[in-house]
Amino acid sequence: MGVGKPVASTEHRQGFEAMADTILYRWSAERDTWVSASEVEEARAYLARQGIAISALPDGRFTLAGEATRVFGGERLVLLGLRRLRGTRGA
Repeated sequence: MGVGKPVASTEHRQGFEAMADTILYRWSAERDTWVSASEVEEARAYLARQGIAISALPDGRFTLAGEATRVFGGERLVLLGLRRLRGTRGA
């Protein structure tokens, strides 16, 4: 018998929430706010679950859906997700 494949929706649902503390620790310890492509995608998915639609621009930056004037990079997208998550954790 083979090992069963984990349920992707459960892993994905907890992805950003599970990595948030690691991102915050890395940012504070390294004093550098770099983010990986997977962290950006997990932040986008988390924000979408929270009702915040993010649109990707052709140049690799992002905007809140419907707000072409507020453009930001991956680091800011992750920061937006972290702020939103912190608020839901009962800061």
